[in-house]
Amino acid sequence: MFEIQFSPLVLSLLMGLIASALYILIGFRRYIVSVARRIRTDAVRVIPEDQRYYPSASVIVYAGDDAPNLEVLLPQILDQDYPANFEVIVVNDGAIPSIKDVIGRLEQRYSNLYMTFTPLESRSLSRKKLALTLGIKAARFETLVLTMGNSQVPSRRWLRAICRNFTPGNDIVIGYAAPAAPEGTREAWKRLHAFDTVRSAVEYLSWAVAGRPYRGTCYNLAYRRSIFFDNKGFSKSLDLKYGDDDIFINEVSRDDNTAVELSPDSMVLAVENKPAEAFVADKLRYEYTSSRLRKGARLFFSSCSWAWWIMICTGVAASVLSLPSIIPAIISAIVILASSITIMVVWRRTSVALWSRPLLLTIPWFVSFHPLYTLYYKIKGFLKRGANLTWG
Repeated sequence: MFEIQFSPLVLSLLMGLIASALYILIGFRRYIVSVARRIRTDAVRVIPEDQRYYPSASVIVYAGDDAPNLEVLLPQILDQDYPANFEVIVVNDGAIPSIKDVIGRLEQRYSNLYMTFTPLESRSLSRKKLALTLGIKAARFETLVLTMGNSQVPSRRWLRAICRNFTPGNDIVIGYAAPAAPEGTREAWKRLHAFDTVRSAVEYLSWAVAGRPYRGTCYNLAYRRSIFFDNKGFSKSLDLKYGDDDIFINEVSRDDNTAVELSPDSMVLAVENKPAEAFVADKLRYEYTSSRLRKGARLFFSSCSWAWWIMICTGVAASVLSLPSIIPAIISAIVILASSITIMVVWRRTSVALWSRPLLLTIPWFVSFHPLYTLYYKIKGFLKRGANLTWG
């Protein structure tokens, strides 16, 4: 049972096991930790008074059928503790009367609130891209901060946290939005959705923290007006209904012109009437548009999934092929358990920092299952690709 003379095949499997575990612990863990570490750093970051600069800003709010939430969101933005001038422009997609009513009431209290709209009859184009373009053209200030009509801003220092990054040379600021937990679905699916949301956030945020930005979120994004027009707006992706955030940022972002802001003050909430349905829709859209993004992050995190499966498979194979000796089984159990516990702990910390569910015991199962889960949405997104195209 305790024989330590192993065949070359068993030795090769054990080496594969250890190599895969090291890849996970050194690579995968590093990027997960980098997000939580950046959140802690940004939370306590203090800019010296003689270096503080807050530009005048135009906050553009894209609103669909969001009138009830705008009653909450707009005062949260308009009452921001911001030391410079700012305006709020609501782009009413479809000229919805209920949104006009909300703006009409609030305009009596706030002189820096404005509204523009896109006609309901607009067809064969991306309505959202048209709406944002109109809002950006209507903006008076160079610094643009974009969010959605179904978001909420918990902190009065949100605008201050985002805009403090517009130092000379920085043209883009990538923020984070935490989605509301899905309701009306089974508990297992809520947990899986929470895991997938954090994994997606870790993927693009960790890459941006490492100096390789390639994606942003429409709920919490800022950039200079000039970089929008220098890029000719969304002209390179007009065939897609979506991609106004991730594809655009992929086109214009570089290490030397992009900042990441992850302090708790900078985070917003994405509030959906039907969170589970919204999650599926966003997942399908991204799986389709991601083909136009730089692939470094996706390839790396896919390789981590492969390493996870290699670690498990080589451990099981070495344990079986070495019988009756149980030494390889003991080694495999120790390595897999140590790797799993390490990832569970750092994932839980990062999930909490990103305002998500503090998952723990289910993480190894979700890490194992995630490649199949992603493949399902990739196939489904491809089959429904017409829904992502302006002519679809």
